[in-house]
Amino acid sequence: MNKQLKKIIKHIIRLLAQHIKSRLYIMNLLKNQEKIYLEIGAGDKKGENGWVTLDLSMKSDICWDLREGIPFPDESIHKIYSSHLFEHLYFEEGQLLLNECLRVLVKDGIFSICVPNARLYIESYLRGNELDKSKFFGYKLAYNNTSRIDYVNYTAYMDKQHKYMFDEENLVAVLEKANFRNVHLREFDPDLDKQERDFESIYAEAQK
Repeated sequence: MNKQLKKIIKHIIRLLAQHIKSRLYIMNLLKNQEKIYLEIGAGDKKGENGWVTLDLSMKSDICWDLREGIPFPDESIHKIYSSHLFEHLYFEEGQLLLNECLRVLVKDGIFSICVPNARLYIESYLRGNELDKSKFFGYKLAYNNTSRIDYVNYTAYMDKQHKYMFDEENLVAVLEKANFRNVHLREFDPDLDKQERDFESIYAEAQK
């Protein structure tokens, strides 16, 4: 057996072990925690202040692939938060995940979301005003400084990582299309949102 195959098998075993560990963690949450607050697409971090994190990362509380849905039973989650996740999904993928969020939320449960505001980049292109390159184009792999249209290319494609663009009107419409109630834009929340990304972000909140 060559080294590459051994590495792949070892990785698969680790993922399976983490999958089982996550299932046990969820069972314990459901048994012992009265209200569950879940952050999806949280990245490499553990939850704080009562929140549980979920991502395809062994450094999150729950290591899980969201393409398989959300691993909680119907009406078991009181709040769901997502930051800079949905722009990485095609529209149809986003709607499927929003349907999953609705499924696991309790009645009147809260869904809170943060996404990048593509309008900022598009308006800058249309109006001919410069954006601060050190601030707005932090992911260098995605920015080709040939002309101002690359402002749009940056936010639209993000070096193949972005799959959908949002602005304020669209974010509300997407949530309403997924059958959330009381959808509205919200302000930056220092207890949830990242201060360093506030300049480029839009926020919304909705109810099941």
